[in-house]
Amino acid sequence: MTYRYRVFGLCMETTHRFRFPLSAAPATAECDLTFHCELKRAWPTPSRQNALYLSPSRNRFEEPDLEIYAVAGGNLMRFPRVAEFLVAPGRIDCRLQDGEAGFMVDLYLLGDVLSYYLEMTGISALHAGAVAHKGRAMLFAADRTGGKSTLVTYLVAAGFHLLADDIAALEPDDAWVTCRHAFPQLKLTPEQARRFVGTSEGFEPVHPSFPKLSVPAERVGHVSRESLPVARIYLLERRVVTGGDTAIRLEPLGPGEALIQLVRHSFLAEVLEGCGYATGQDGTAQADIARTRFHRLAAIARSVVVKRLCYPSGYHYLPAVHRAVLADLGEAQGVERQQAS
Repeated sequence: MTYRYRVFGLCMETTHRFRFPLSAAPATAECDLTFHCELKRAWPTPSRQNALYLSPSRNRFEEPDLEIYAVAGGNLMRFPRVAEFLVAPGRIDCRLQDGEAGFMVDLYLLGDVLSYYLEMTGISALHAGAVAHKGRAMLFAADRTGGKSTLVTYLVAAGFHLLADDIAALEPDDAWVTCRHAFPQLKLTPEQARRFVGTSEGFEPVHPSFPKLSVPAERVGHVSRESLPVARIYLLERRVVTGGDTAIRLEPLGPGEALIQLVRHSFLAEVLEGCGYATGQDGTAQADIARTRFHRLAAIARSVVVKRLCYPSGYHYLPAVHRAVLADLGEAQGVERQQAS
């Protein structure tokens, strides 16, 4: 059976049955990408001396967790002993090595692989959640302790519409920067699921070894499936309350500092820095992904208002953060552009 999904603004056609919730693509939509996956022997592996990227992290066999090579027919993303993905314009093929690890296909494809595909096709993938309000998108980027998932889920429960839970796909043009709809999933801990959904029962774990659950976003609130202009990018800094300081602070960043932070919060920042110019085995020149990505992020930093959002840790402070975001958005009529500094 063939399925058609809308993911990161792309119409993807596949026979793969996903565990995670995805948005169905209209029957009339033109297919942008095909995805094929089968349990099959791995592709021939080039010498690691010719790798575009070798991750510093290692699996239990002391192999890189991720390897990327330029090969005939595209770029090969290897997750050794688990799965391999051949990424080419309009097509991604997967060969699953470990039949017991089929659940990893969703994780890899909807994370590293599609983020890499987006960057290759001129779309920036940021490690950020995104919500929609009155026809505009707001992004929330954070480190692991920044509270991104909690704040995004709270805002969806409070009436904002979900665009992306973890990866925000941004596309700049001459008029504005747009954010594409990712897929209608929220990754929540059991405690978060109980708080925002009322139960943690009945949801599949994102990974058997991780505590987070795959929760359909419609169980929390509404989902936006449009590509929307970006009004704000917020860099979250959540802090423990000390000395009675519960203030919420919004600090605008100039384009230079904004660019530094966008580079830092790229979903595949380390990978893309390592994937510079290379030539494939067929002699075809590969694009300098790192350089084109930098110029694209610079255009985003010039076009979108980027602010640092500092706020106190604790669920009971989230309504105040919600009000601060609404007040900040109220200052803009439409979509503002970043001011030079």
